[in-house]
Amino acid sequence: MAKISQGNDLTSPQLQAGYTIENNGYGVLTCKAVYKCDASTAADVISRSDVFSEDNRLFCHKVSVSYGALDVATITADYIGITGESGWSSPEVGAATSLTAEPITSHPRFTDSTAPKIAGAAPYAAATTITTLAPYGNNIWEGENGAIFELETGGKFLGFYSRANDTAKKLYQRTSYLAPTSTFRGVIYTSDSTNVTTFLGMVGKTMKTRSPDSLTALLPSYYGDDFEADDETDQLLISSLGVEDYGTIFKFTYELRFNREGYPLEVYQTTNI
Repeated sequence: MAKISQGNDLTSPQLQAGYTIENNGYGVLTCKAVYKCDASTAADVISRSDVFSEDNRLFCHKVSVSYGALDVATITADYIGITGESGWSSPEVGAATSLTAEPITSHPRFTDSTAPKIAGAAPYAAATTITTLAPYGNNIWEGENGAIFELETGGKFLGFYSRANDTAKKLYQRTSYLAPTSTFRGVIYTSDSTNVTTFLGMVGKTMKTRSPDSLTALLPSYYGDDFEADDETDQLLISSLGVEDYGTIFKFTYELRFNREGYPLEVYQTTNI
């Protein structure tokens, strides 16, 4: 049978009916479109980052070509995009709260003067000297509940050594406690490549609001917008960041750690300048 070559010569890709544009609910659009094209030009006719002809919010990030009969090729293009004009999707966030072992000296009431006391308030007004206490040597200072220190003003905490009362028995030889910690894991997309370098430079820095400076909000509004401890230190830390390149769109996978006591400004740099 002779080849029929009449009709559309398919030198340019012809979009086939039936494509669907999906919105994931956070402002990220995806679409899979199928085209027919002459096999001789199909390999390069649609490229990464090309705009979808039917919706200029969508950009191609992956293309596959299959070659069939009669020199006709089928092109399948995957598109991705973001709604709105901000250049960001909304953050998709999950949270988990758990307990983690922390040194007992980091407890917020370790040196509190009000009951229930742990080691007593610095400079340990209740402290008395212990002439000899093996294996610590001479002149060890004792605070509340058998807490012992190398100096009258505190110095190095050496542990709980006494079982003199019910509280001391509970703290005897204790070195840590279980502290609550919260972790937020989020996904967000941007259409601006300059945000990649900016965001990468914020790993290890802290925040006192949902938004680090020059970026968008990384937490939904229902988590609140005040993450500042009593001493005005930031309570959120950007602890990790992953980046995926979709050509014109970039996907960030990030983790934020919440610390009730805040992250000391002497140690951590803040993003909220």
